Amino acid sequence: MPHRSTIIKTGHGPGTAIAVLMVGLMAVGFVFLVLGSSLYFSEPPSDQRALSSPPARSIQAADGRAAN
Repeated sequence: MPHRSTIIKTGHGPGTAIAVLMVGLMAVGFVFLVLGSSLYFSEPPSDQRALSSPPARSIQAADGRAAN
């Protein structure tokens, strides 16, 4: 008995397998897009984040003392 692949045994051709693979990849891409955009929009702007951190404040204070 010759060996037959799983794709041929199911009655669906390789086109169906490629279509299912493409739909799966699109779904994964959509999930990453939604999660990435939600993380991006939930972050504060970069200038506020940099100015609110203690190292940034200490650098600004040192610059102010050096200028005086």
